[in-house]
Amino acid sequence: MSVIAIPKSLREKLGDEATEDLVKVINEADSASRKDVATKEDIANLKAEIEKSKSETLKWMFLFWAGQLVAMFTLFKFFFK
Repeated sequence: MSVIAIPKSLREKLGDEATEDLVKVINEADSASRKDVATKEDIANLKAEIEKSKSETLKWMFLFWAGQLVAMFTLFKFFFK
């Protein structure tokens, strides 16, 4: 739990109970925002997934275009015979 220093003038205006509640709210907001931050491990896993996806896409693109070339050459051969 982090330590938050509330200025004396604010503590006097709010009172002890309200000051404690304010500190609790700030700490809860801080811990909630920390949970949303991606860790280095999450980022590394995401990069690995993207790399895998790229290689799969490249493989299928190559197979598609190779198939297209074979089909085109076959059609040209059939029409120009």
